[in-house]
Amino acid sequence: MSLRSATPWFGDHPLATELAAVVLALLGVHLWRRIVTVLGPAVSNAVPVGGDGPFTGALLLAGLVAYAGAYAALRGVDVGLALPTGRDRRRLALALLLPPGLVACTKLVGDATGVPYNALTTSAWSAGTPATTFLALLGPGVVVGACSLTVVCQLLVQGTFERVVDGRRAAVLTTVLAAVVLTGAPAGLTAFPRPGKLALAVTFVGTLWLALHAAESVDSDALAFLAYLPLTAVLGLVVVSWVAATDSVAVLLYGTTQVAVLWTAADGYDRTDSLLLPAVAYGALLLSQEAVVFLLEAGMRSW
Repeated sequence: MSLRSATPWFGDHPLATELAAVVLALLGVHLWRRIVTVLGPAVSNAVPVGGDGPFTGALLLAGLVAYAGAYAALRGVDVGLALPTGRDRRRLALALLLPPGLVACTKLVGDATGVPYNALTTSAWSAGTPATTFLALLGPGVVVGACSLTVVCQLLVQGTFERVVDGRRAAVLTTVLAAVVLTGAPAGLTAFPRPGKLALAVTFVGTLWLALHAAESVDSDALAFLAYLPLTAVLGLVVVSWVAATDSVAVLLYGTTQVAVLWTAADGYDRTDSLLLPAVAYGALLLSQEAVVFLLEAGMRSW
């Protein structure tokens, strides 16, 4: 994946420039979700389809793919469309098996500490729901969720970072940013940033811009240090919020699972140049989470 120069929003700081571009791209993703939420039901009523849910999901994903494609074309982001080779079988197996293993571990710890898994996912299934109904209802959601996460995390975020850093660093940056902006209650990992997380990302970029420009405009080391205090405060807020939200071992493992899957997807995409591997990782996570709630906690609602 080739590297390309970034637009000079932050002067001689191309990585900061691309970070700002990522946050703006995520803002577009958030706005598209809101548009579909408002207009989707009205449009589905005028189109002969099998239901509002599948149609809205398809509309959401189609618009997201078009948006990411246009973004990639305009900004010169390389898109990895290769298929995994025989040498990639271990990584593909890891992407398929790691999420269920981590979910099972979290479930066991949750049972031992009195934290039901559905309290973490904030989802529930009625007792006696047939397996066919479960798959029919969950299947489209898993496909849309996995594909949406792949488009956002790998095309918009990781592809943007790869313009200015090597693949491994881009994978690390993608994992960190997605762990902060695309995770958290309710329901855990999502491709569509929530307003609070998006506001935090915008604030971080704003304070980073102020810090870099202020530090370059003063001759005093003490004043340059002060320029970074607002940025440090934002980072401190992230840490404090994470600590406050982590009130049990099960919650810690639940969050760790999401970060591990994000890293598996980002690292796998970097090494294979294939979108299939991250899609498998995300799909395995989403499916295994709901399978635990359906098979082991049907009829329970603990939040």
